Amino acid sequence: MEEIIKKENNILNFIENKNFSKTIWSPVGRAMHKYNMIEAGDRIAVGVSGGKDSLTTLNALVRIKKIANIDFEIIPIHIHPNIDKASFEVIEKYCEKLGLKLQVEHTNLSDMLFGEKEVKNPCFLCGRIRRGILYRMMKEQGINKLALGHHKDDIIETFLMNVFYQGNMKMMKPCYLSEEYGVTVIRPLAFVEEKDIIRYVNKLELPVVKSDCPYEVSENSRRLRVKNLIKEISLENKDVRSVIFNSIKELLD
Repeated sequence: MEEIIKKENNILNFIENKNFSKTIWSPVGRAMHKYNMIEAGDRIAVGVSGGKDSLTTLNALVRIKKIANIDFEIIPIHIHPNIDKASFEVIEKYCEKLGLKLQVEHTNLSDMLFGEKEVKNPCFLCGRIRRGILYRMMKEQGINKLALGHHKDDIIETFLMNVFYQGNMKMMKPCYLSEEYGVTVIRPLAFVEEKDIIRYVNKLELPVVKSDCPYEVSENSRRLRVKNLIKEISLENKDVRSVIFNSIKELLD
């Protein structure tokens, strides 16, 4: 028992790192509390791509499980775009370090998105397919909640993309019920800024898997255009992200 307790404390100390109480754990706690994201008896799937956001989300849930008096289950799931195993083994090993078993679902996403036939909106299609697979797996296993790694910057960028390109004010909400699939989607990092996530994963040297998606750096990426626009404005106003976020807060509920 003493060895187990020691191991649990080591995991918690590693995850928390005392330099991030204000920038990571406080905003995560506010989001959790405001939207009542976790309740006793929840079975929570975590979409783990291996990127910085999904690994930080996984850490956040493990931390909550260890410090809060709430009994819930964490099920990390990785939707793999092909049959290459090497690229997800590092994620698998990290989950084991946290005392979790990674579920891997192989797909043919790479062929669908980057094959001979050009896809008009690959990011939308990719997200839709991945989400559909997650919902199916959740239904099969009786999992009632899905935790995604979207952060404060993602929420701001999505809002501006919808205004600029779609002519609407739809929001990426921190917590909502998907009536179509009957599951609740939560975003624990909703109040956390991307720059702080980057600083966190670098400090802890988390095993971030580099994305090989060409659309993330493509000049045709609408998200990248909006991200660069915000970055340019932030040279004049360093608080521009918080200003935008505060102006749309009422739309998040």
